[in-house]
Amino acid sequence: MLKSIEPLWQTLRSLKGNQRALVVMEPLWSVPNKLFAPFASVYMVAIGLTGQQVGTTISVALAMQLVWALLSGAITDKFGRRRTMLVFGVLSWTVPCLLWATAHSYGDFLVAVIFNSLWQVTGNCFACIIVEDGAASSLVRVWTLINLTGLVSGFLAPVAGIFMARFTLVPTMRAIYFIAMGMMTLRFVGQYYLSQESSMGQRRMEESAGQSVIALTVKGWPVVTSALRNRRLLWCVLLMALLSSFNTVQTTFWPLFVTRADHVDPAMLSVFPMVSSFITLPLYLFVVPRITMRSIRSPLFMGLGLHAIGVAVLLVLDPRPGTLLAIVFLSAVCEALALAMVGPLTESLMSVVVPSAERARINSFVVALMLFISTPVGWLAGTLFQVGRAMPLVLNVGLLIMAAIVSWFVAQVVTPTSTSA
Repeated sequence: MLKSIEPLWQTLRSLKGNQRALVVMEPLWSVPNKLFAPFASVYMVAIGLTGQQVGTTISVALAMQLVWALLSGAITDKFGRRRTMLVFGVLSWTVPCLLWATAHSYGDFLVAVIFNSLWQVTGNCFACIIVEDGAASSLVRVWTLINLTGLVSGFLAPVAGIFMARFTLVPTMRAIYFIAMGMMTLRFVGQYYLSQESSMGQRRMEESAGQSVIALTVKGWPVVTSALRNRRLLWCVLLMALLSSFNTVQTTFWPLFVTRADHVDPAMLSVFPMVSSFITLPLYLFVVPRITMRSIRSPLFMGLGLHAIGVAVLLVLDPRPGTLLAIVFLSAVCEALALAMVGPLTESLMSVVVPSAERARINSFVVALMLFISTPVGWLAGTLFQVGRAMPLVLNVGLLIMAAIVSWFVAQVVTPTSTSA
């Protein structure tokens, strides 16, 4: 058993430089995120938003993310990975957490998600700096360590439920958002002081000197169109877009479905992340570290299958009083297991297929393309929710079927030969 986690343990011990800085500071983001994420859509409805307004808010967020994703490569190259991650980290998380903590209307949430959409710039910086100057052979394990921080943070989620049971949903969520504001700010400041600008980042800053962000963005288009001729990249982009759409719908409307249609107490939502973390942790420790980019087909299809089971049990099984919680728990566990399988793989896919010399600019356009594909999904799911509370889950079944078809092609083109390129 110890030999099973040895690769992950060795990766953790050998981390240095920027990879170490980012992994060490990650809990300051993942812990508060695990505290408020399960309740975000339920909190919005409690403030007075309709299901359609919740869905529209998600689509606005995705549309704004598209804009910032297009600009993120140029911003990251011009101002450097390290400094950009600090400034846009504060704008995309500190400011929105303050707005969420004090929100009273639909407009407040719209302004908050507009600020939050700036995380696309921070995400580009993160993806660049975690890869550059680091060992490419350990990428899956590094992403696994980052995901593990979120998984372990799930054990703290019931704390939110305990306070909700005593102080009700809205006051507790406001307090959590204030706490998140402080912790996430500390994360970005800590990352800044513990990290160094990567060698590629320094080179790109020198090459971008004297050029505007818009000019750099336009200048990068020929590079991107050339990269998109690579079918590996195109299939991976389509898969990421479908999975992003699925996760957006699932994260937003799964809590609304189980609390409204299945009459689960909102405070109980905090228990599911803890149980999921408890069950999923062995998978991260003993299975995921053994997955490489040379053998992605089985874990990828297994993850999609678990996603499908997690949705199907809610749609098919009869939620009687005696079996209600068991059905919801089964769905939550399947979702957690699926994310444990698919998450590190999909995150590593883009690191493998994107050329390193133009990583920031290509990342930005690739993410923008993904968002362009998935932006209507939030509005569509919100509209379907008004028709029937189960309809967003039905939409997700369709997204999973398409993702399975695309995954077959991804498994064909991401081969041992191609990953070494």
